Amino acid sequence: MMKGMGNRFDVNIAGYTLTVVTDRSAEHMDRLGELLNQRVREIQKSGGTSNYLHVVMLAAMKLADEVLEMRGQKESEKERIERKSRDILAAIDDALK
Repeated sequence: MMKGMGNRFDVNIAGYTLTVVTDRSAEHMDRLGELLNQRVREIQKSGGTSNYLHVVMLAAMKLADEVLEMRGQKESEKERIERKSRDILAAIDDALK
C-alpha cells in the first residue's frame, strides 16, 4: 500500500534550508525546526566547535540522548504500573476468596 506524498515544508536549520516531505503539520515542523535550532545555539554558545556539520550532529545527538532517556523513563514507569496493577489484582483476588 503506497502512502501519500505528504506536504512539502522548508525547514531552516542553523541558517540552511532543508525541504522536507512529510505528513506532519506545518506547526509540528516549525516546532521541530525550532527545537533543533535551540540545541544548535546551545552548542555554538559553548564554543566546542564552529564546524557546521559537527554542530548539527552534536545537536542531533543531544536530542537523541533526550529521546533515549525519556524512553527509559517511560519503560520504568510502565513496569512500575504493571507491578502495581498485579499487586492490586492479587489483593482483590485474595479479598474475594
